[in-house]
Amino acid sequence: MDAGYYVSRYLNVVHLDCGERALLFNGVNGCLDEVPRELGDILSDGRQTFLRKLSPVNLDFLARRGHITALPPNTELEQFKEFVTGLYARQIKHPVSGGIILLASYNCNLACEYCFQQEHRPVNAARIMSLQMVDDIFEKHLPSLLPGISNLSLSLYGGEPFLPANEAVIRRALEHARKRPGMSVVATTNGTTVDAMPDIFGPGLGKVNKVQISLDGGRQPHDRSRIPANGLPTFDKILSNIQLLLDQNTAIDLRINVDRIKIETLPGLLNELKCRNIAGDPRVSIYAYPLHEGISGAESPHFMGLGEVARKINEMGPGVECPSTLKATDVRRLFKLARGIGLTRTACCMQTFQHYLVVDPLGDIYACTEEAGYPEFRVGHINETGVEFFPLRDVYKTRHLENLPDCLRCSVALACGGQCSVQCRKKTGDLFKVKCDDLKSVILDSIKRGYVLNTQIKESGSNSSRPA
Repeated sequence: MDAGYYVSRYLNVVHLDCGERALLFNGVNGCLDEVPRELGDILSDGRQTFLRKLSPVNLDFLARRGHITALPPNTELEQFKEFVTGLYARQIKHPVSGGIILLASYNCNLACEYCFQQEHRPVNAARIMSLQMVDDIFEKHLPSLLPGISNLSLSLYGGEPFLPANEAVIRRALEHARKRPGMSVVATTNGTTVDAMPDIFGPGLGKVNKVQISLDGGRQPHDRSRIPANGLPTFDKILSNIQLLLDQNTAIDLRINVDRIKIETLPGLLNELKCRNIAGDPRVSIYAYPLHEGISGAESPHFMGLGEVARKINEMGPGVECPSTLKATDVRRLFKLARGIGLTRTACCMQTFQHYLVVDPLGDIYACTEEAGYPEFRVGHINETGVEFFPLRDVYKTRHLENLPDCLRCSVALACGGQCSVQCRKKTGDLFKVKCDDLKSVILDSIKRGYVLNTQIKESGSNSSRPA
């Protein structure tokens, strides 16, 4: 029998640690199959002639799972483009969740060297959102800002949102949230000033239900990096405030910013967080993420890529999430699917979908939190007559897989969505030209880790059900 098949360009062959087995992962339909290493090597080679070595039974199985295809490579590419075009159109046709990211002011009590607002903060720091603007956003402009969104959320952002000067704005916004059943409230904060208004945190309507707080590694590197105007250390203050937030029953995402120096302090930091009953608390999610060059152009020889962070943390052992384990969590849904689409990420982030918009004290509207404060990246503005959107808004809406030729050829495109556009534009000068670095390896590592974890859970469940 003539093979008549080609290895799919969307097949990923991942070698398992045992050395004798391989994992086949189809980046379109999400199918995962464990096979002998020898078969994995044949498929990795990709030559059509090698497929003729396989039995009709194996060929039929691989074709049904999408790992091989009767379509020539260019035809398969065109079909994938049609698929992602339709998928994206369906995703934007009936949006459900979305929200306002309220940027009360750009002012901050810390001066982190890598902050992506550092270039414009001296110009914008004096402006604080007016109470009238808060009222207008909630009472007049929400239908124009987020048409068709039924499940709305409020995010508090900055600068540092919980500075005393912002309190009136924050409380007014929470009053509006209280009037909207189902509106959750989250915040991104450095954690140094939340004790100034502890009553606003906790579960329920009109409260800040969840916060993201960052630490720059352990105590010493953190206190060297996150310095307030008075020069006093902030590490212990932040941990004290984390405990205060937990006393208020507030959920916390604790992000550990790492580079090649800070990452070495993780074991000691985790021990301290355990001693303080922060690590291990079910309301706290702890994860590490690399500091990186952003829109501000901050540079350091100590910055790490996603893959390097993942490898280093995995060497250290369990205790903290990292990019690959976080993505492994994201892909666990694959192991629960019996039918349907495996992966569906047709765009990388909020900038393309624009179901979440940043509104700043000037009434400027941004589609990306990192771009907030840079007027050239505004997608709109709120003025006396209402909401006005700019042409850049429509440009951003076209940055999805259909219009990213390099991504269309990538075997993990639907797990990535095209990488961060801000970083791609910074590195390549072109919003539509991708610069992936080691992201593909991180995604495939996450697939492997998710698969191994799922297998262990299954085996543990079957063992526990067996009679002694």
